Amino acid sequence: MEEDNVAIRLKGFIDSQGLTNSQFADQCGIPRPSLSQIISGRNKKISDVIVGQIHSAFPMLSVLWLLFGEGDMIVSPPSESPVEGGEPDLFAGASDLPYGGSQPEKFANVNALTQPQNMSKSVVNKDVIYEQKNAELMREIEKMRKNPRKVSHITVYYDDSTFETFYPKD
Repeated sequence: MEEDNVAIRLKGFIDSQGLTNSQFADQCGIPRPSLSQIISGRNKKISDVIVGQIHSAFPMLSVLWLLFGEGDMIVSPPSESPVEGGEPDLFAGASDLPYGGSQPEKFANVNALTQPQNMSKSVVNKDVIYEQKNAELMREIEKMRKNPRKVSHITVYYDDSTFETFYPKD
């Protein structure tokens, strides 16, 4: 049952991003049929490789939320050290700036600093939308918990073109 919840959460994230399943699969580098099988519930498990591909394409998606429903759907990406040794390179990019001049394309985020009101409204609006989507997904998960599916029968097909059907005892 928890695997179905992963499928619901994944579909909810895709919807929240305004993407189709095909667009999402292409951005993550996941084969479209594999994504379809995960979302439909045919594949009950999501491999570590697929989770890694999703995380690489969408680092803001919380893997804990996706797999276990813990925390928020969207998290801020961890800050990365600019150099593997741990010490930042203070002169990185200095050769790109001739004689201390500036290049406007390198400072594209300056507009965000000069207009903080617009940016904060946008962040608040996105937070509200994510909260609503998260609440909606949690309601769907609760519905599934109240009405779990049961196996009605299992049919086994043999290579000699015969089959047997088994019914669970109630």
